[in-house]
Amino acid sequence: MRLKMPQAIYQQGIDCFRHNDFEKGFKYIEQASNKQYLPALKELGVCYLHGVGVDVNLAHAVNYFKQAKKHPESQFELAKLYYFGYGVKKNRKKAKKLLIKSAINNYSPALNLMAVCYEMAGKTKKAKKLLTQSFYNNDRFAVYFYTIKQLKLKDSKLKFIKNFTWPKLKKNKNKQYHNQQPDIFQIRHLLSNLECEYIKYTAAPYMRPSMTVDPVTKKHVKDTLRTSFSASIDWLTEDPAINMIMQKSCKNFGVSAKQSETLHVLHYSIGQEYKPHYDFFGGIASSDNFRPEQQRIKTICLYLNDVEQGGQTSFPKLNKIVEARMGNGVFFENINQQSKQPYIES
Repeated sequence: MRLKMPQAIYQQGIDCFRHNDFEKGFKYIEQASNKQYLPALKELGVCYLHGVGVDVNLAHAVNYFKQAKKHPESQFELAKLYYFGYGVKKNRKKAKKLLIKSAINNYSPALNLMAVCYEMAGKTKKAKKLLTQSFYNNDRFAVYFYTIKQLKLKDSKLKFIKNFTWPKLKKNKNKQYHNQQPDIFQIRHLLSNLECEYIKYTAAPYMRPSMTVDPVTKKHVKDTLRTSFSASIDWLTEDPAINMIMQKSCKNFGVSAKQSETLHVLHYSIGQEYKPHYDFFGGIASSDNFRPEQQRIKTICLYLNDVEQGGQTSFPKLNKIVEARMGNGVFFENINQQSKQPYIES
């Protein structure tokens, strides 16, 4: 009887995944991995990391990624795990080395992440070179970015990858105050176009009708005030590039990153809106139902698009309006830090 090659068994598993038969697919992948087939070992790591056809098990995920350490996707996934200390002890040096290996091996997500890092460091030419290489790999994000920005492609030499370092978070001095008590201020040119597009592209697959928290049950329910679509990204554990973008934003606005929520990315089509509301939980009537550590004390809004009309953040009781401009951000207080009472003006 002829035995199937591990490549064929692995492909059967991938086909099962495509048809949403995850448990059966996992069994095929596991069978292929027993023959030390590198893509199967890598895929097992992904399965254990995200709970695909099996329960999440970080120790198993790390183990299989390490067995497939020559695979560029395994290098990239391990880089993220070491960056966040997720399933392993946090080690930014190891994360950097693994990211460099993955990028040298021409893995597009590693090239894209590194491009965002170079952009944050003000090294735009190097960022474009990395994105160009990713474009030639037919990577969806790079193709999308080059298409909307209509950038010219040039052959790129990527020898500088070996000298990659994590970017230092810089302070932006383009601060404009709109109000005090509650504090409302804007920072211009906080994010680059590349950073904005990276956030939008990362969030796009997860967009769903916007939800809110019921003040009584604390459960998520459909939002009657907001007709947008939204996606949540756990930037503390999921993506190093978005983590650095948000760390930079928190630093510039004077907000503790450790006390921050997940990143909520909102998309408004023509005619959609967010009606006048309070941004703290529960509204005036029910804000006391939330303990201080549960409450939304401050808000940061980052504008990811330029729009011809609308899109601004308005404060009707203060007669203040902040216009939406791509890359700008606005900060406003929801709760008085001394009295612990809501600001009804914000």
